[in-house]
Amino acid sequence: MTKIPISDGKDGWIVLTYEKNIPVCLWISKDECLKLPMIADERICGDTFLKVEKISSEEYLISDILIYNSVFIFENSTFEQRHEWLKDVLKEFTYWIPGFTKLIHKSDYEIKNIIGYEFHPTENAGKKGYFEEKTNSCSITYLNIPDCYDVENKGYLRVPDIKTSVFLRSKGNKFELRCIENNDGSWSIKENIPDVE
Repeated sequence: MTKIPISDGKDGWIVLTYEKNIPVCLWISKDECLKLPMIADERICGDTFLKVEKISSEEYLISDILIYNSVFIFENSTFEQRHEWLKDVLKEFTYWIPGFTKLIHKSDYEIKNIIGYEFHPTENAGKKGYFEEKTNSCSITYLNIPDCYDVENKGYLRVPDIKTSVFLRSKGNKFELRCIENNDGSWSIKENIPDVE
């Protein structure tokens, strides 16, 4: 199994294609589709689909490739093969100057805010990986106000429903739970909460 970190950037795709015989670079996510300024050899623009994480308005981390110049390479290669091959493709076909889109291979970038990891099979070609959130075991303290809990002086614990409230009250005034940070000062529980009886 290959383990690859996932940043807190926005998931999406970079698509290198042609529009009216002109090479274009598109950023496509679940809520956007934008043309991006990019310097690239047009030989890569015959419908190439790159899986990316947008980390700034100009920087995109490349984590995988689905289609290269209209050839569906995903089904005939392992993640490791695609990941290594992408390094060479990026060096040979893309260039960067300030103000233009920068494609960065994941191995060339130190991810500071890791939200989880993707795990990919190392032997089977065409197999999808799976995502696992990064969770932390945290010390939780009840604050003597109903449904208010401190998470190691780093923020507060979200209590989204009655089931969670009953579960937390049963834990006492100080306890440990697996939690994940929400990047807004709050934390969410990442454990199975038993049903209220």
